[in-house]
Amino acid sequence: MIKLKSLLFEQEEKKIHPSVSHWENELAQKYATFLLEKYGKPKVNGKKMLLWENVELIDEENYQYKVKKIDKLYILDEHIEHSFPADHIDYCYSTLKIPQIQAKDGKSTIDPELVGKFAGVTGSIIVDGLKGEVTARCGDTVANDVTLNFVLDSINGKTEPTKEEYGNRILTMKKRSKVDENLRKWFKDKWVNIGKKDKSGKHPPCGTSGKKRGYAKCVPASKARSMSKKEKESATRRKRAAQNKANRGGKQSAGQGKAPIRVSTKPKK
Repeated sequence: MIKLKSLLFEQEEKKIHPSVSHWENELAQKYATFLLEKYGKPKVNGKKMLLWENVELIDEENYQYKVKKIDKLYILDEHIEHSFPADHIDYCYSTLKIPQIQAKDGKSTIDPELVGKFAGVTGSIIVDGLKGEVTARCGDTVANDVTLNFVLDSINGKTEPTKEEYGNRILTMKKRSKVDENLRKWFKDKWVNIGKKDKSGKHPPCGTSGKKRGYAKCVPASKARSMSKKEKESATRRKRAAQNKANRGGKQSAGQGKAPIRVSTKPKK
Protein backbone atom coordinates (compact mmCIF):
# COMPACT_ATOMS: atom_id res chain seq x y z
CA MET A 1 0.00 0.00 0.00
CA ILE A 2 1.30 3.48 -0.80
CA LYS A 3 0.53 6.90 0.57
CA LEU A 4 -1.37 9.29 -1.62
CA LYS A 5 1.27 11.99 -1.08
CA SER A 6 4.05 9.66 -2.29
CA LEU A 7 2.77 9.76 -5.85
CA LEU A 8 4.75 12.80 -7.01
CA PHE A 9 8.18 11.99 -8.37
CA GLU A 10 9.15 13.77 -11.54
CA GLN A 11 7.34 17.11 -11.60
CA GLU A 12 9.15 20.24 -10.62
CA GLU A 13 6.15 21.12 -8.54
CA LYS A 14 2.64 19.77 -8.51
CA LYS A 15 1.59 21.57 -11.63
CA ILE A 16 -1.14 20.45 -13.98
CA HIS A 17 0.12 17.71 -16.28
CA PRO A 18 0.83 18.94 -19.86
CA SER A 19 -1.56 16.32 -21.26
CA VAL A 20 -4.51 18.05 -19.61
CA SER A 21 -3.28 21.64 -19.39
CA HIS A 22 -5.90 22.65 -21.98
CA TRP A 23 -8.83 21.11 -20.07
CA GLU A 24 -11.57 23.52 -19.04
CA ASN A 25 -12.78 21.89 -15.81
CA GLU A 26 -10.38 22.37 -12.91
CA LEU A 27 -11.46 19.46 -10.70
CA ALA A 28 -11.24 16.95 -13.55
CA GLN A 29 -7.93 18.50 -14.61
CA LYS A 30 -6.38 18.10 -11.15
CA TYR A 31 -7.60 14.54 -10.69
CA ALA A 32 -6.38 13.63 -14.18
CA THR A 33 -2.93 14.91 -13.18
CA PHE A 34 -3.07 12.71 -10.09
CA LEU A 35 -4.05 9.65 -12.14
CA LEU A 36 -1.26 10.27 -14.67
CA GLU A 37 1.28 10.34 -11.85
CA LYS A 38 -0.17 7.21 -10.27
CA TYR A 39 -0.85 5.00 -13.31
CA GLY A 40 1.46 6.41 -15.94
CA LYS A 41 0.80 6.79 -19.66
CA PRO A 42 -2.84 6.07 -20.61
CA LYS A 43 -3.95 3.83 -23.46
CA VAL A 44 -5.91 6.73 -24.95
CA ASN A 45 -4.87 10.35 -24.59
CA GLY A 46 -7.67 12.27 -26.26
CA LYS A 47 -8.45 15.95 -26.35
CA LYS A 48 -11.07 15.63 -23.62
CA MET A 49 -10.41 12.15 -22.24
CA LEU A 50 -7.73 9.92 -20.73
CA LEU A 51 -8.30 6.15 -20.65
CA TRP A 52 -6.39 3.27 -19.08
CA GLU A 53 -7.21 -0.43 -19.66
CA ASN A 54 -6.81 -3.48 -17.40
CA VAL A 55 -5.89 -1.35 -14.40
CA GLU A 56 -4.59 -2.92 -11.20
CA LEU A 57 -5.67 -0.39 -8.61
CA ILE A 58 -3.05 0.85 -6.14
CA ASP A 59 -4.35 1.19 -2.57
CA GLU A 60 -4.60 4.64 -1.02
CA GLU A 61 -3.22 5.68 2.36
CA ASN A 62 -6.56 5.18 4.11
CA TYR A 63 -8.36 2.86 1.71
CA GLN A 64 -7.80 -0.61 0.27
CA TYR A 65 -9.63 -1.36 -2.96
CA LYS A 66 -12.16 -4.19 -2.84
CA VAL A 67 -12.29 -4.56 -6.61
CA LYS A 68 -8.56 -4.97 -7.23
CA LYS A 69 -8.59 -4.81 -11.02
CA ILE A 70 -10.93 -2.99 -13.40
CA ASP A 71 -11.25 -3.25 -17.16
CA LYS A 72 -11.27 0.48 -17.86
CA LEU A 73 -10.47 3.65 -15.97
CA TYR A 74 -11.15 6.93 -17.71
CA ILE A 75 -11.64 10.57 -16.89
CA LEU A 76 -13.40 13.21 -18.95
CA ASP A 77 -13.02 16.96 -19.08
CA GLU A 78 -16.47 17.53 -17.62
CA HIS A 79 -18.24 18.84 -14.54
CA ILE A 80 -21.36 16.85 -13.66
CA GLU A 81 -23.11 18.08 -10.53
CA HIS A 82 -24.43 15.30 -8.31
CA SER A 83 -26.20 15.78 -4.97
CA PHE A 84 -26.53 12.21 -3.63
CA PRO A 85 -25.57 11.18 -1.04
CA ALA A 86 -23.79 14.54 -0.68
CA ASP A 87 -22.95 17.36 -3.07
CA HIS A 88 -20.01 16.49 -5.32
CA ILE A 89 -18.81 16.60 -8.95
CA ASP A 90 -18.54 13.59 -11.27
CA TYR A 91 -15.90 13.11 -14.01
CA CYS A 92 -14.12 9.80 -13.21
CA TYR A 93 -15.31 6.43 -14.59
CA SER A 94 -14.45 2.83 -13.61
CA THR A 95 -15.73 -0.04 -15.78
CA LEU A 96 -15.92 -3.69 -14.75
CA LYS A 97 -17.04 -6.74 -16.73
CA ILE A 98 -19.23 -8.95 -14.51
CA PRO A 99 -19.47 -12.69 -15.34
CA GLN A 100 -22.97 -13.03 -13.86
CA ILE A 101 -24.52 -10.59 -16.35
CA GLN A 102 -22.84 -11.57 -19.61
CA ALA A 103 -25.19 -11.48 -22.62
CA LYS A 104 -26.33 -14.70 -24.34
CA ASP A 105 -27.34 -14.95 -27.99
CA GLY A 106 -27.20 -11.18 -28.29
CA LYS A 107 -29.60 -10.66 -25.39
CA SER A 108 -28.99 -9.07 -22.00
CA THR A 109 -29.26 -11.44 -19.05
CA ILE A 110 -29.38 -8.96 -16.17
CA ASP A 111 -32.75 -8.64 -14.45
CA PRO A 112 -34.45 -5.46 -15.80
CA GLU A 113 -35.98 -4.90 -12.38
CA LEU A 114 -32.51 -4.81 -10.83
CA VAL A 115 -31.35 -2.33 -13.47
CA GLY A 116 -34.33 -0.16 -12.56
CA LYS A 117 -33.43 -0.33 -8.88
CA PHE A 118 -29.86 0.76 -9.64
CA ALA A 119 -31.23 3.72 -11.61
CA GLY A 120 -33.41 4.63 -8.65
CA VAL A 121 -30.47 4.53 -6.27
CA THR A 122 -28.04 6.82 -8.11
CA GLY A 123 -27.28 8.16 -11.56
CA SER A 124 -23.68 6.99 -11.05
CA ILE A 125 -24.37 3.37 -12.01
CA ILE A 126 -24.32 2.73 -15.77
CA VAL A 127 -25.31 -0.80 -16.85
CA ASP A 128 -24.56 -2.17 -20.34
CA GLY A 129 -26.37 -5.50 -20.55
CA LEU A 130 -25.06 -6.42 -24.01
CA LYS A 131 -21.43 -5.89 -23.00
CA GLY A 132 -22.05 -7.43 -19.58
CA GLU A 133 -20.35 -4.59 -17.81
CA VAL A 134 -21.10 -1.89 -15.25
CA THR A 135 -19.52 1.55 -15.07
CA ALA A 136 -19.36 3.62 -11.90
CA ARG A 137 -19.02 7.40 -12.28
CA CYS A 138 -18.00 9.67 -9.45
CA GLY A 139 -15.26 12.11 -8.43
CA ASP A 140 -12.53 9.55 -7.68
CA THR A 141 -11.63 5.88 -8.00
CA VAL A 142 -12.37 5.19 -4.34
CA ALA A 143 -16.03 6.21 -4.61
CA ASN A 144 -16.21 4.21 -7.84
CA ASP A 145 -14.85 1.17 -6.00
CA VAL A 146 -17.57 1.48 -3.34
CA THR A 147 -20.17 1.76 -6.12
CA LEU A 148 -18.91 -1.29 -8.02
CA ASN A 149 -18.80 -3.34 -4.83
CA PHE A 150 -22.39 -2.27 -4.08
CA VAL A 151 -23.41 -3.48 -7.55
CA LEU A 152 -21.63 -6.83 -7.09
CA ASP A 153 -23.20 -7.39 -3.67
CA SER A 154 -26.63 -6.57 -5.12
CA ILE A 155 -26.21 -8.95 -8.07
CA ASN A 156 -24.99 -11.71 -5.75
CA GLY A 157 -27.87 -11.23 -3.33
CA LYS A 158 -25.67 -10.00 -0.47
CA THR A 159 -27.50 -6.69 -0.08
CA GLU A 160 -30.65 -4.92 -1.17
CA PRO A 161 -30.04 -2.22 -3.83
CA THR A 162 -31.51 0.67 -1.84
CA LYS A 163 -30.61 4.36 -1.65
CA GLU A 164 -30.08 4.04 2.11
CA GLU A 165 -27.60 1.17 1.78
CA TYR A 166 -25.65 2.89 -1.01
CA GLY A 167 -25.63 6.27 0.74
CA ASN A 168 -24.35 4.74 3.98
CA ARG A 169 -21.52 3.00 2.14
CA ILE A 170 -20.40 6.15 0.33
CA LEU A 171 -20.56 8.41 3.40
CA THR A 172 -18.73 5.87 5.56
CA MET A 173 -15.99 5.63 2.94
CA LYS A 174 -15.64 9.41 2.73
CA LYS A 175 -15.17 9.69 6.49
CA ARG A 176 -12.52 6.98 6.59
CA SER A 177 -10.53 7.56 3.41
CA LYS A 178 -10.28 11.39 3.43
CA VAL A 179 -9.58 11.28 -0.32
CA ASP A 180 -10.48 14.93 -0.98
CA GLU A 181 -8.32 16.17 1.90
CA ASN A 182 -5.33 14.07 0.83
CA LEU A 183 -5.61 15.24 -2.78
CA ARG A 184 -5.56 18.90 -1.67
CA LYS A 185 -2.46 18.22 0.45
CA TRP A 186 -0.83 16.42 -2.48
CA PHE A 187 -1.11 19.51 -4.68
CA LYS A 188 -0.08 21.89 -1.89
CA ASP A 189 3.09 20.18 -0.63
CA LYS A 190 6.50 21.22 -1.94
CA TRP A 191 8.68 18.28 -2.94
CA VAL A 192 12.46 18.17 -3.38
CA ASN A 193 15.03 15.81 -4.91
CA ILE A 194 17.15 14.48 -2.03
CA GLY A 195 19.53 12.88 -4.55
CA LYS A 196 20.98 16.27 -5.49
CA LYS A 197 22.03 19.61 -4.05
CA ASP A 198 22.28 22.94 -5.84
CA LYS A 199 25.09 25.49 -5.56
CA SER A 200 23.58 26.85 -2.35
CA GLY A 201 23.65 23.42 -0.75
CA LYS A 202 19.88 22.96 -0.87
CA HIS A 203 17.94 20.15 -2.48
CA PRO A 204 16.45 21.25 -5.84
CA PRO A 205 12.77 20.77 -6.76
CA CYS A 206 11.55 17.51 -8.30
CA GLY A 207 11.94 17.19 -12.05
CA THR A 208 15.74 17.21 -11.82
CA SER A 209 16.58 13.65 -12.88
CA GLY A 210 19.67 13.05 -14.97
CA LYS A 211 19.30 12.28 -18.68
CA LYS A 212 20.23 8.60 -18.40
CA ARG A 213 20.64 7.25 -14.85
CA GLY A 214 20.45 9.88 -12.10
CA TYR A 215 16.76 9.41 -11.30
CA ALA A 216 15.32 11.79 -8.73
CA LYS A 217 14.32 10.57 -5.28
CA CYS A 218 11.61 13.01 -4.26
CA VAL A 219 10.10 13.58 -0.84
CA PRO A 220 8.22 16.46 0.81
CA ALA A 221 10.57 19.25 1.93
CA SER A 222 9.45 18.71 5.53
CA LYS A 223 10.43 15.03 5.27
CA ALA A 224 13.80 15.91 3.77
CA ARG A 225 14.57 18.16 6.74
CA SER A 226 14.00 15.28 9.15
CA MET A 227 16.23 12.78 7.29
CA SER A 228 19.93 12.25 8.03
CA LYS A 229 22.56 12.33 5.30
CA LYS A 230 22.89 8.54 5.54
CA GLU A 231 19.13 8.03 5.18
CA LYS A 232 18.99 10.28 2.12
CA GLU A 233 21.90 8.46 0.46
CA SER A 234 20.33 5.07 1.16
CA ALA A 235 16.91 6.07 -0.20
CA THR A 236 18.46 7.63 -3.34
CA ARG A 237 20.68 4.60 -3.96
CA ARG A 238 17.76 2.14 -3.72
CA LYS A 239 15.50 4.35 -5.85
CA ARG A 240 18.05 4.68 -8.65
CA ALA A 241 18.88 0.97 -8.56
CA ALA A 242 15.21 0.09 -9.02
CA GLN A 243 14.76 2.57 -11.88
CA ASN A 244 17.99 1.53 -13.62
CA LYS A 245 17.06 -2.16 -13.38
CA ALA A 246 13.79 -1.38 -15.17
CA ASN A 247 15.61 0.74 -17.81
CA ARG A 248 13.92 3.87 -16.50
CA GLY A 249 16.96 5.55 -15.06
CA GLY A 250 16.67 9.05 -16.49
CA LYS A 251 14.67 11.50 -18.56
CA GLN A 252 15.96 10.09 -21.87
CA SER A 253 15.76 6.39 -20.97
CA ALA A 254 13.75 4.11 -23.26
CA GLY A 255 11.42 3.12 -20.44
CA GLN A 256 10.19 6.62 -19.69
CA GLY A 257 6.48 7.38 -19.94
CA LYS A 258 5.66 4.58 -17.48
CA ALA A 259 4.69 5.03 -13.84
CA PRO A 260 7.74 5.56 -11.58
CA ILE A 261 8.83 2.65 -9.39
CA ARG A 262 7.94 3.40 -5.79
CA VAL A 263 10.71 2.92 -3.23
CA SER A 264 10.24 3.64 0.46
CA THR A 265 12.53 6.10 2.21
CA LYS A 266 13.18 3.32 4.75
CA PRO A 267 14.97 0.10 3.70
CA LYS A 268 13.15 -3.20 4.17
CA LYS A 269 14.24 -5.10 7.27
